Amino acid sequence: MRPFRAVHRGLAEIVGTLMLVVIVVAAATAFSFFVQSYQKQLQSEENRAHDKSLEDLRILDLIPTVNSSSVTTPPALADLRLEVASLDVNSIGVNGMSVNGQPVVNYTVTNSAGGALGPTECLNGDPLAPANSSCYLTIPAESQVFLDLNLQFGAKAYAFGGSDVILTESGLLKVDTYTSLGNDFVQAFVPPVAIAGVTFVDSYPILDGTGSYQPGTNSSVAVSVDQWSWAVTANATANDTGPKSGQEVELGLPFTRGVSYTIHLTVTNSESLIGSTQINYTVA
Repeated sequence: MRPFRAVHRGLAEIVGTLMLVVIVVAAATAFSFFVQSYQKQLQSEENRAHDKSLEDLRILDLIPTVNSSSVTTPPALADLRLEVASLDVNSIGVNGMSVNGQPVVNYTVTNSAGGALGPTECLNGDPLAPANSSCYLTIPAESQVFLDLNLQFGAKAYAFGGSDVILTESGLLKVDTYTSLGNDFVQAFVPPVAIAGVTFVDSYPILDGTGSYQPGTNSSVAVSVDQWSWAVTANATANDTGPKSGQEVELGLPFTRGVSYTIHLTVTNSESLIGSTQINYTVA
């Protein structure tokens, strides 16, 4: 009996040792898989952070279109075209955009050659949880696309998330573009400031708009005032004070004494945004 018990005890010790070895090996293997998985996760996060830091998306141009039937003053915009460019070596996924804080939900997109790149309704206004991930807009690397925003109210949806928002070419336009990597690219488009004055040369009035200026913006291109449009009322025909254009305009005939003239100046900048002012002038 004793030899049998000894043998049995020896087998039990061997089995116990083998089981311990198996447990240790399994634990080591599991730990190795955990380390590898963790390293992959860290690497993925580092790659994403690196790609996010490289993203560079800019709006190169902004072209507003006035709604001719608008009853608002100044007239509401009917459409807004944005030239959006990727300056990244990788393509950029766009999953949200807002204008003046209102989410864009209706637009068409074309490439520089005029070819369609996506559906007519795509950005749903929720950059954190898009309802349809297949509607992400992808801008190819180092290229630009044109986004045409329909700003008119329609039966399907408002362009700005259902809000009754009116945009005009004389108001600030702040555009936020959200990317799939979590960047928020913000650009503000500021209208110019019109300043009108009147000077005289040998009693002839000179309309002076040289004081008009373009406030600073964070637009990606240089913006400046490039158009001056004048309207002068009161004895317009007799005094040659009809519509004029130019930074400084000589009316050609003197103002009539005792007559009050209304002088209206509208200036337009290189992004087609406008500023206006009106002054009254009377020759004593």
